[in-house]
Amino acid sequence: MSFTGSKANELILLPVLKANQAISGRLIVTQKYLNGAAEFAKSWPGSVNSLFDVSPSASTDFDQVEVTGDIRGHNVELRPRDPEALARRLASASVVVSFLSPFEVATTELCNRIGVPVIQVSEYTLRTEWQIIDASGANSILKLRRKLWAWQAERLRRYLIGISAGLQCNGVPTYRNYRELCSDALLFFDNRVKKSDVIASERLAQKADEIRAGMPLRLVFGGRFVPMKGVLHLPEVARHLRQFGVPFELSIFGAGPEEGKLRAAISRYALEDQVSICPPIDFEEGWVPFLKQAADLFVCCHMQGDPSSTYTEVMACGVPIAGYHNEAFKGVAELSGSGFLAPMGDPKALAHVIADLHKDRNRLAKAAQIGRSFSIEHCFENTFARRVEHFRERSRHQGASVWV
Repeated sequence: MSFTGSKANELILLPVLKANQAISGRLIVTQKYLNGAAEFAKSWPGSVNSLFDVSPSASTDFDQVEVTGDIRGHNVELRPRDPEALARRLASASVVVSFLSPFEVATTELCNRIGVPVIQVSEYTLRTEWQIIDASGANSILKLRRKLWAWQAERLRRYLIGISAGLQCNGVPTYRNYRELCSDALLFFDNRVKKSDVIASERLAQKADEIRAGMPLRLVFGGRFVPMKGVLHLPEVARHLRQFGVPFELSIFGAGPEEGKLRAAISRYALEDQVSICPPIDFEEGWVPFLKQAADLFVCCHMQGDPSSTYTEVMACGVPIAGYHNEAFKGVAELSGSGFLAPMGDPKALAHVIADLHKDRNRLAKAAQIGRSFSIEHCFENTFARRVEHFRERSRHQGASVWV
């Protein structure tokens, strides 16, 4: 299918992610975002453009790149701040994709006035937002204020769903929360592993043999070293595993403000021989190959239910997950049939789960196979193609003659 005719052929993305600005004036955004937008451009019959706000502070993301011109059919530009200028910029759009946020109420209402449909994308439930606040380490008064703001924001999010053309839910939690407000909401799992990079069945069979051979379990974690990811629980899990007599090695990939505390805990428990901290590595050239070759189980201590792409990505590499039963991981585990749950915030219980898997390694090997099948269905290309089809169905030109 191709698009012909008027200017009204744009897919305009309004990312929640803010860009930084280089000295040259060019925008700096994450490669992960650019890859996703470029994948949209493969299926969207027209131009794809992202309008970015600029952040005054530096990003903590690992994969920042400076953007120059067209990126595989996708363009990046500054978002107009003036409402009238923004209205003129959005007027040519077939559909606008926005993050479900109280900060986008005025923009969604503007789109309604000029006749441009908006698809909202949701990630966090109110419960998850409160969990993130609880994990922040802020004082009780500040936590209470933030929770009140989040509660008010949830009311606005529900209002936004009612005035929007559609909803896409990243992960199970918001899908279950909002589908009563939008019966045809799309459930998807953010996943940047391409179908060609999913672990081969032959390699998965080799990994199963390696797991059953009884060698020390190769445990892994990857992500930002921040409270919401529960990274300081990892040394506690490792300490209990050693007490239980489980042979293991744990590789922790990432960086962030909690790194000093993480290293101190590893030293305090004398875990240096079994636990290693590794710097962030390139996703496609480093992280994915490492998971496929040298990891048996991902240890997930996320203290909240953010719909992390980690879940489907590590499963695509033949690595099952043992983690706290936050609502996002619980949803993935239930739908996929793969994953091992422990009570929230209980590293000893999570260590017990891993110890049980050590004793019954067939369960671990079977979970890897099930997870691989689920991730193929939700691989990068499939996920973004489904999302684009959803955009097209709700476009204001869906039934017009310009679609041929």
